[in-house]
Amino acid sequence: MEKFPFLLVVLEINGSNEERMEAFELYKKAFNAKKISGDLPPDNVPPESLRSDELEVHILMEINGYQFGIFPGEGYNSRGNVCCQFEFDNEDDLRKAYDVLSEGASEYSMSAPFWCKLHATVTDKYSILWSLCVPD
Repeated sequence: MEKFPFLLVVLEINGSNEERMEAFELYKKAFNAKKISGDLPPDNVPPESLRSDELEVHILMEINGYQFGIFPGEGYNSRGNVCCQFEFDNEDDLRKAYDVLSEGASEYSMSAPFWCKLHATVTDKYSILWSLCVPD
């Protein structure tokens, strides 16, 4: 049973339905995301019979028990004010996620700051900012 209020982190991704589907595949590879719902409209349904929001794919996914939405963006040209932070219990899992998210990323860095064992930030190719860390 879900508890309310319920938090859903929405990742607004500009571009086509295919790009949002590709984004899900990227997060699936990086974080073992599981798709809860979300597909393209059926081919046998005429587009003119659908509302405009039904023409756009909206994907709901789960990452480690948390729900995220991949929804159409509103035309922003740069990264928004959302940062998704994941804490890992080991460096190998962090490095795997970092390597996957860094492919085609606009910005990325990794360091070992004083406040944790390992920290990385990535602005992925869909302009989503990810903060990854392994706490001390």
